[in-house]
Amino acid sequence: MRGSIATPTQPSDPYTRRMASSPDVTHQDLDFYAVLDVDPSASSDQLRVAFRRAVLRHHPDRGGASTGLATRRTSLLNRAWSELRDPVRRRAYDGALERGEAATVAWPLATGEPRPAGSRRARRPRRGRVAAEPSPWHQPAWRSVQGFRVPAAVFLDDPEAQRRWIIEHYIDGQDWRNHRERYWLRFAARYYRERGRLDDWVGSAERLVEIDPSFDTLARSELGSAYEATDRHLAGATFLAEVGERWPAGSVARTWVEREKRSLLADFRERHVRRGPAAHRAANADLLFDYLAGLAMEPAYADLRAAHLAHRKAGHTERAADLLERLLALPVGDGDGWYGRVQLLTDAGELERASTLLAEVARGEHPDALDPGRLRGQPSVRLARARARLERAQARSRRNDKRAPR
Repeated sequence: MRGSIATPTQPSDPYTRRMASSPDVTHQDLDFYAVLDVDPSASSDQLRVAFRRAVLRHHPDRGGASTGLATRRTSLLNRAWSELRDPVRRRAYDGALERGEAATVAWPLATGEPRPAGSRRARRPRRGRVAAEPSPWHQPAWRSVQGFRVPAAVFLDDPEAQRRWIIEHYIDGQDWRNHRERYWLRFAARYYRERGRLDDWVGSAERLVEIDPSFDTLARSELGSAYEATDRHLAGATFLAEVGERWPAGSVARTWVEREKRSLLADFRERHVRRGPAAHRAANADLLFDYLAGLAMEPAYADLRAAHLAHRKAGHTERAADLLERLLALPVGDGDGWYGRVQLLTDAGELERASTLLAEVARGEHPDALDPGRLRGQPSVRLARARARLERAQARSRRNDKRAPR
């Protein structure tokens, strides 16, 4: 048994002072390992078994000692176990033990009490027996941080130091193509994004999603942002369409994927169909339609309108006229849609058709267009603006007719 019998000279613990003042109780200073009756080289599992065995042996219900004595012993057992069960705290305690500075407890002993089986008597080493090497498990040299093994000293430091060590030893100089570990790819994708290594960001994020089929990983991968940053909208929509097949139609995950695809295609439309040189805009509009067909998706109203404008600006009259008819064939969802059609016909130079439609709206043939509850703004204001826009277009058309050579 480690520790020596202490004299009953005013211990610091009030409970121990009461016990020590009793003529029937003495106490012995023990370190936490001695309290649990286990060697400092014990593994975590051995510590756990020793604690449970000791609690059962000294529990007040066992009747081996007075209730007060048993309660005090159980309290000391819990204190020792709480300190040694945590690897980091145990490592600090072991260091203090080696320096002779470790905390001890006053273990109470009733005078004349027979020692129970497995008592804490000091064990004399058997002749010829070699002391075992301390187990490395209770003093871990490595700890886990986000899946990476880092030195215990780094683990005890702040998160930024842990991150720097991981980058230096696991990320820098390595290629994501050589890894299949989810934790590695997850960390690397964030690192590449912060460093502006966009191609590596997309590649590592896609690889992570391919390896991990969970929806949570897909939602947290930020692939949509990666595709937008690298201008890979169409390729990204194709990849998401393939990934979306993992979940049934109508499910939350599938709906999320469909929304992400639409968002990517809409961003491509805003960047490359609505902006840029006229010829490039028209070509990109047709490219967008090809991808939509490949993904089995119908073009939205905004897609058709942007393509119509792009081909009209590029001088593709027949293609623009075809797209205009496709736009007019779409159902009108609310009152604003009727005014949108009038504007569309006006901008396309179809002034007679625009005038006819505006007259129908004014006569009430399209009730939604005059219903304030289904319209943004007042009907009278919307009618006046549409009429003024149409009159300006008619005036420009008359001026152009006068300037045209006869």
